[in-house]
Amino acid sequence: MAELTAGAVLRQVDALLPNGYTAEEKLRWITQAEGLIRSAVYGLDSAVSLTEADALTAPVPYDELYRHYVEAQIHYCNGEMSRYNNAAAMWNSGMMTLRDAVNRQGSGKQGASALKFA
Repeated sequence: MAELTAGAVLRQVDALLPNGYTAEEKLRWITQAEGLIRSAVYGLDSAVSLTEADALTAPVPYDELYRHYVEAQIHYCNGEMSRYNNAAAMWNSGMMTLRDAVNRQGSGKQGASALKFA
């Protein structure tokens, strides 16, 4: 299975949640999510710069995280707090599930504190 790219996340979000935000704005949100995943789950440097062609770190089936993060940002910017809270909860749940899976494999950041939506 091919790795998920930032561009694929952009297309997926636009198909599932039509919005007026630019690709650049959504790519910035994907970059934020990638930095959080790299730092909180893998203990890597969180400073990243993504293009639409770049592959993302979270593997299948955890790659839905990126979509949830971008959707949460869209809802937040639209002032849709109920939808924001739902998307943020999906992000947080996914982050904890990914962290636990990576820690079970012994390749993650052990003892990571509770993950918060940023």
